[in-house]
Amino acid sequence: MEAEKRRRRILAVDDNKQNLVLVEKALTNADYEVLTARDGPSALSVIDSAAPDLVLLDVMMPGMSGYEVCQRIRANEATRLLPVVMLTALSDVADRVQGIDAGADDFLSKPFNREELLTRVRSLLRIKALHDDLEQRNRLLRTLFGRYVSEDVANEIVANPDRHLKLGGEKRELTVLFGDLRGFTPIAETLDPQDAVDVLNAFLTLVVDAVFELGGTLDKFRGDGIMAFFGAPMAHEDDPSRAVRCALLMQERLKGVTFRKFPDLRLHMGIGINTGIVIVGNIGSERRMDYTVIGDEVNTAQRFESNAGPGQILITGNTYERIKGSVQVRDLGALRVKGKNEGVTAYDVLGIVT
Repeated sequence: MEAEKRRRRILAVDDNKQNLVLVEKALTNADYEVLTARDGPSALSVIDSAAPDLVLLDVMMPGMSGYEVCQRIRANEATRLLPVVMLTALSDVADRVQGIDAGADDFLSKPFNREELLTRVRSLLRIKALHDDLEQRNRLLRTLFGRYVSEDVANEIVANPDRHLKLGGEKRELTVLFGDLRGFTPIAETLDPQDAVDVLNAFLTLVVDAVFELGGTLDKFRGDGIMAFFGAPMAHEDDPSRAVRCALLMQERLKGVTFRKFPDLRLHMGIGINTGIVIVGNIGSERRMDYTVIGDEVNTAQRFESNAGPGQILITGNTYERIKGSVQVRDLGALRVKGKNEGVTAYDVLGIVT
């Protein structure tokens, strides 16, 4: 059975008790939950504790005016979009302009008409319901994308869904990184299943954190390895450099990973990196899609990873040409790569030029 929706909660603020009684009666009869306050500070306290869906706010109150209360509401990130209707006996245009400047959404003149009050309340609550639904969807999207990209990238995707969430792709220059644990499979076979998972999770946490720190996108886990890329959905001028620095960061941090239960266990990783034109975008169906990259340059990066030894970072000439001068490398000559008639220039990354 569908859960019963709670009644909408409205805060009425007025220093005149009789006015509060009239407002409360009208709203209660319309099946709203009504909260009341007699001054500005009390109103702000109720807003913080009870989270109303709308505020009916008297303008002329002693101590703290309705204008100031409204300004406080708008200044608070948690309540900046809370609908505010100002109840006022003032008819001068300048007074209403002041209310708009303070952040009021609507005005209602005193003495108010019951039907007009309820109509304005219903209208603003419909708008708030649409906004709340959108915010909930955006939070869900940010949570889901937060599994694959950093918070900044997730916010970019949510802010531009027409660009990032449609099926289809585009050609773009990206830098693709493949990384894989060396020799972990035979080790895992000797461990208790939960211990093997714990070790793998420690490794994956380390490498994913490194990808996010350098602004990359996690494409997928591949058993005891990962695939990531740099340059989409957010591109940076130094994406090839970011990818290489990410690889170095992974290798450095992996040296410090130890396990109390297995003091002699050390993890070693092989990494391959390539830069080139690929197709990036959402591939799949409306029911299931992956934001991923495809193309021959992706395959080259994977082949380089498979040729990398424990603790080694192999990059192609395409990547090196974009970062040379900033990294120390050892020229390995042409590397034979499956699917290529000619060898691909390979470099072993030794460190960053300081």
